[in-house]
Amino acid sequence: MFELTLAFRYLIPQKKSLSTALISLLSVVVISLVVWLVLVFLSVTSGIERNWMEKLTSLHAPLRLTPTEQYYNSYYYQADALSAASSYTLKTIGEKANAIASDPYSENTDAEVPHYWPSPDRHPDGRLRDLVKETFDLLGNLKIPYQDYEISGALMRLSLNRPSNSAGSGATLSQMSYLLSFMDRNPRFGSIITPPSSDDLNALLKMPSNDPHYLSSILSHAAIDEIATTTLDPSLLSEQSRLVAFARPFYSSEIAIPADSTQTAPLGWTLGRIAVQGSNWAWHGVAGEKIEKPVLKLEQPLTLNVKVQETAPEISHVRLYAQGSLQNQPLKGDILWGSALVAKARVETKFAQMPPLSPPWAFEAAGRCHLPHFSIGQPFLLPKAYRDMGVRIGDGGTLNFSAVGAASAQEQRIPVRVAGFYDPGLFSMGGRCLIVPPSITRTIHAASQTFSPDGTPTNGIGIWIGSNDEDAQKLKIEEKLREANLLSYWKVSTYKDYEFSKELFQQFRSDRTLFLLIAVLILLVATSNIISLLVLLVNDKKKEIAILQSMGASGKSVAAIFGLCGLTMGAVSSIIGTAAAIFTLHHLDIVVHWLSALQGHAAFQPAFFGQSLPNQLSPEALLFVLISTPLLSLLAGLIPALRASRIRPSMALRQE
Repeated sequence: MFELTLAFRYLIPQKKSLSTALISLLSVVVISLVVWLVLVFLSVTSGIERNWMEKLTSLHAPLRLTPTEQYYNSYYYQADALSAASSYTLKTIGEKANAIASDPYSENTDAEVPHYWPSPDRHPDGRLRDLVKETFDLLGNLKIPYQDYEISGALMRLSLNRPSNSAGSGATLSQMSYLLSFMDRNPRFGSIITPPSSDDLNALLKMPSNDPHYLSSILSHAAIDEIATTTLDPSLLSEQSRLVAFARPFYSSEIAIPADSTQTAPLGWTLGRIAVQGSNWAWHGVAGEKIEKPVLKLEQPLTLNVKVQETAPEISHVRLYAQGSLQNQPLKGDILWGSALVAKARVETKFAQMPPLSPPWAFEAAGRCHLPHFSIGQPFLLPKAYRDMGVRIGDGGTLNFSAVGAASAQEQRIPVRVAGFYDPGLFSMGGRCLIVPPSITRTIHAASQTFSPDGTPTNGIGIWIGSNDEDAQKLKIEEKLREANLLSYWKVSTYKDYEFSKELFQQFRSDRTLFLLIAVLILLVATSNIISLLVLLVNDKKKEIAILQSMGASGKSVAAIFGLCGLTMGAVSSIIGTAAAIFTLHHLDIVVHWLSALQGHAAFQPAFFGQSLPNQLSPEALLFVLISTPLLSLLAGLIPALRASRIRPSMALRQE
């Protein structure tokens, strides 16, 4: 306690020791800046890695079981190719799990088993071991979510049903794509599903359907707040209202209504006003012209706040209560939907339990994701980049693939319809991967085997676990498989080992290690200022040190005083730097905006880093700083401290 009290007293700036005070202040500032930089950089980097990992494990499970060569060479897998009961077709993991018989082979009707096949793996009672069902039972006993997946490929052809600029007919989008089977047990998949936009709702509302509840399924889960219309219903204005309008009385009955009442009439048009006359409009020109029942045309779409009053079998007959203004004139009243478009809506995609009437888009209910049911076409999900190409929910098309027949290969088509969009993240396969019902991937698998060029296994089992324990769970699952004599048939991988993400996460780890080394070197340089400070302090306090030693202070006590000076400066700098880092992270969007304005372009591309950078303080970075900075400061203070402990009282007092 005595040493600490003196250390604090020596560090307090004094007028007679101005040089020492300035060096002390400079040392604290430099170390604080380094601490601030290390915390901000490591926190943002860790947050980006965490966000990318969450996106990856939302589409692909954090743990994966894939069959090994021993599985594919086993009698259990190959027997289906000889069995009439299996239609002489090799089965996927999901089909094996749903199969009634583990061994479909019949010695009486099927061809002879080749002699080079391995011997069947059987139980002691002679039953063939069901490698898939036994693995599913093992995972079920561990009480962790799992589900099999399949990857295949097909040519997607979508009809966008919107006129193109050139031909005037519906545009078509074609692209070869991966198909990933929809895993409804994935507890994280709902986080990457994007809600339907206003354009999606407009496309759905125009889509024909034989379901009498189709329109209700949209309006019951989409709260329409605003509509945009190019027509003006007379019931929205009172009889006393007058609106500025332009007309050409001798040419047509068309009336143009500007958004602003101060706008001048275009060349060839006559200024006038329209008013409600009964249930219709009437236009009166400034020179006495009059047009009854004119055809109204709004120069700009009119946005109205609305609330659905009454539904109808057709969207054009849905009754709304609308409010708004035009030329500073209030608009209010009940109107029919007509040809209006949705401008703003609040769409439900998550439900506590399964809704009585399911929406016609992908949604999450009771913790599981669901695809809607369409009267025509099977539902599937697209990466969100397709939305920028003009694709909308409800657009229909086909998935085309080749099936080898008796004489030649024939093209097969599966009708599909867009049910939603998802965020695939940054990984290579994500932007080309369509999420489809398992029945589609199994149909294509039965027609032809799919090969993944990036090495991703086309069939396997996804396993979802808690965060940050994938390595421990991997070891646990491997141990259980080893105990059940199943490990030779399965390979257990974590997301760090996936073919399309392995190099990315390895680079993350390398960058983090490299920056930690650089941070240590920078801290060493920053804390070296403490050596200069304490050397000056020791020279300045020689007389006091000699007096302390004369009064009985040991060399260790004297060394402790100046060692604590270095430790205190490191601790204070850590606190100041941490506070500055927390403040910076809290206002990180402002910093990014300033950097973007300084460069003239976006400092961080949203495609790579998201709409905003992570701003959570990294606990690992904080622990590193709070330990390393005071420790390095203490080590820097040891050199002057040892020098102070060796001062001889007689010589120091004689010099004074």
